[in-house]
Amino acid sequence: MKKLFSAMCIAAVMLLGCAAVMGDEGVTQISARDIVVNRYTDVLGFRGADSDYYCLIDADGNPITEEIYSGMMYVYDLPYFKVETPNSADGIHRYGVIDDQGNTIVPTEYADISVISDRWIAGITLTPSEADDKDYTISDWSTSEKTFYRIDQVDFFYRGEKVGSLPRSDYDGYVTAHGDYISVADRKKARFFYNSRFEKSPVSSDMSSEYDVQYKNGKTFYTHNGTGTAAFTEGCTLTPEEVESAYIYDKGVVYNLQGEEVFKTAQNYDMVRNFQDGYAIVSMNRKYGLIDLEGNEIIPVEYDNVGNYTEHPFKFGYISAVKDGKFGFLDKNAQVTCDFTYSADAVSDQGTFGKIQDLDGSVIVLSAAAGVLPEHYQDVTFPGNSGCMCFVGRNEANEYTLVDLYGNTVIPYSDNSIEVNAAGTVAVVKTDSREYEIHHLDIAAPEQAVSAEPASSAEPAEAGAETWTCENGHEGNTGKFCTECGAKRLDKCPECGYEFDGPAPKFCPECGTALGDI
Repeated sequence: MKKLFSAMCIAAVMLLGCAAVMGDEGVTQISARDIVVNRYTDVLGFRGADSDYYCLIDADGNPITEEIYSGMMYVYDLPYFKVETPNSADGIHRYGVIDDQGNTIVPTEYADISVISDRWIAGITLTPSEADDKDYTISDWSTSEKTFYRIDQVDFFYRGEKVGSLPRSDYDGYVTAHGDYISVADRKKARFFYNSRFEKSPVSSDMSSEYDVQYKNGKTFYTHNGTGTAAFTEGCTLTPEEVESAYIYDKGVVYNLQGEEVFKTAQNYDMVRNFQDGYAIVSMNRKYGLIDLEGNEIIPVEYDNVGNYTEHPFKFGYISAVKDGKFGFLDKNAQVTCDFTYSADAVSDQGTFGKIQDLDGSVIVLSAAAGVLPEHYQDVTFPGNSGCMCFVGRNEANEYTLVDLYGNTVIPYSDNSIEVNAAGTVAVVKTDSREYEIHHLDIAAPEQAVSAEPASSAEPAEAGAETWTCENGHEGNTGKFCTECGAKRLDKCPECGYEFDGPAPKFCPECGTALGDI
């Protein structure tokens, strides 16, 4: 079922010299030379119809920043925008990064930007060089003249703060992030690890993995490469928020960073992958399933494959799977929501959609919520490879439509091109050369759809058993960790250290600190 936010009124807002008009049914009409849709936010990049510069606007057309950027593009995996200033001292060091509220993440003083992760970004400065010693070639398209540059320095930013720099000799472009820590390869291909203060770890390696694993005298030892310290053992000071992998599996037991037993698995799995969002893919006898952070088997171990290797096992409540060589989707109750019909080798997995080319060349779309959609398309575009709520379909007449996860037409076919964010909350339709419509979308599941709640193979809690709500608002937990996101239950007051017998109270009985329902 598609719903559009009802407009409170019809209003005209003068935006930087161009009129933005909120029409009926939550559609904002706006004049612009360009609108940049970021896949991971409702905020848009905007270049006015009579302007040379970009700013950020909200979905109602209201400005968030000033018009100061000569160029703007979205950063694919984050609610960030790469921006360009109109000029710089040498004409090349003019790029930076801002977030969707206009805050500077990386200042506009770099020739190149490398977004490493949600926490780490590198800004690269260059110096002129000869052609045989270059790292970059920059062309003047008006004259076809080429200028050569080599890397001078690379500045590293952690959560928007510059924390350190490396010369060219210590940077070869290969950087891997693991939470608060990064691995950087030098020109000799050796890798070194740094923490969020850019302090170098004593560990150097040819590998970029988060942990080094060694086996001695029948025991397994884990070294956290970012710090050079032992992990998954008593005395480890690392926290789940710092690292990428906060749990290990060994002989039927899952342990936390401090080597404490979190739970015993119901079966002696051959493998348990990293926990993400409170879930981990498991395998046994070359079959795959999914468990939660209490050891409950959410998806039975009977599939050829589960998930598409993204950081979110359940995107919008669904997960892809392969059974007997056929591709399909499941919900959190392990119920089949898209039948296993087509060969997995022929399906492109988009997290919440799949697509396959029919024998006549048309594209068939498989929806995680609605199954195989009846209409075939000439082409389809998905705003996010790891899951999205909508896709843009194109027919043989080169008309475009927007279809949601439940198979509903959100925007009917027209000649106008459409862009949408992954959450399906904002779509931008180009109606003329400098005219756009911003559609405010509220996509809801059909009323008859079953609520997708995690299934549990554990025994139901006894009547009156205490449950707790984690810091992220997930209710009904009974163990030490949240089954939705993996957050640990608060067992003592962070202010005075008072230890609780059960779930944390609203207020600390010793010092009165407000603890919330965690």
